[in-house]
Amino acid sequence: MKEILALIVFFLATSFFSIYLGILTKEAIEKGEIEPVFENPYDVKNSFYMLILILFGTALMLFFIKIKLELIKLLENLAIFFLIATTFSYFLPTIHSFLISFIIVTLSEMKPSFLLKNICIFLSVPSAAAIIGASLDYKVLFIFFFLLSLYDIISVFITKHMVYLAEKILSRPSAFISVFPSRRVRNIEFMSGKKKISVIALGAGDYFMPASLAVSLLTLGIKYSLIASIFNSVVLFLLFYLLTRKKTSRPLPALPFLFISSLLAFVFSFYL
Repeated sequence: MKEILALIVFFLATSFFSIYLGILTKEAIEKGEIEPVFENPYDVKNSFYMLILILFGTALMLFFIKIKLELIKLLENLAIFFLIATTFSYFLPTIHSFLISFIIVTLSEMKPSFLLKNICIFLSVPSAAAIIGASLDYKVLFIFFFLLSLYDIISVFITKHMVYLAEKILSRPSAFISVFPSRRVRNIEFMSGKKKISVIALGAGDYFMPASLAVSLLTLGIKYSLIASIFNSVVLFLLFYLLTRKKTSRPLPALPFLFISSLLAFVFSFYL
């Protein structure tokens, strides 16, 4: 139970931090200090553009795994370095932000641990979610969320390449997946067979997508953003609680559950 609560607190903290950075980003865009990522935030085609980028990134990771697993670490560290630097740039000068980011990423590689990688996720996801969420209308992000949920289902249950990726990445601490140690040992059905696992894990994308949507909902009011984050946290708690009750389970896609909870939260918010 403690590890589930730790994950939920971590999820909520990441979501709230994303919303805060989203507020700052929206203010900067309105003042003309920064440009939004997309010229037309209401264009539905942006959802498909982002999905293509996700597919390309996944294909690149699979290709790197086939060649050499260390290449994924290079891709991971580059992405984390720029995102952490972006997060700190909200509060510090650019040079200081890049220096701090370099120290954090270097330390996480010199002494890799689940704790340090979780910190990297907490410092990188919010800036990405803030920028994307502030650059797109919430309707566009709902469509992207739906498309990504469908892809998540296909990649876990049909092609199973996400299960393959998760198995490879979980072999060492990674900023692609947040990991929380558990006293309970469970059998997880991976593609290579059953493995005894004493952790619970959630992918970085499962933090990013709900957080991006929460940021985009700021256009309606912060109430919508906060309620969405809380609903998603409750659903994650129930999901992990049910999974950890089983001695044997299989990896599940979290995004479909989070999409449904975000949709319910969106409707529920209109009655508060």
